[in-house]
Amino acid sequence: MAQTLPGRRTLPGKRNLLAAALGVGQLLLAAPMLATLVAGGLVVGVMGLAAGASALALLPLVLVLAAGPLLGLGIAALVVRGQRFPRGAGFPVVSFGLLLGTAVEYFGWIRPALG
Repeated sequence: MAQTLPGRRTLPGKRNLLAAALGVGQLLLAAPMLATLVAGGLVVGVMGLAAGASALALLPLVLVLAAGPLLGLGIAALVVRGQRFPRGAGFPVVSFGLLLGTAVEYFGWIRPALG
């Protein structure tokens, strides 16, 4: 049985375009911050390897840089699964988790370090 909203009929399998647009918008907001995290991590990693550090010594840096976005994704995925959101509404929630985790790490740690 298809889930319907009051006053609106929906067809089974029809996508919610507003929810998809919201999710894509959140991904576009997170993209510049993620690009800065990735580029900064690559620069620090290459410079560390050029200075003679082992790849194992750079593992904590990779874990710290990936912690914010992955934690945001994980918490949002748990919320979506626990609350049993409809498929169309789950994408914006997961996108918001990625955006929130990335923003917390970017504005709390990366941006102040850049000056």
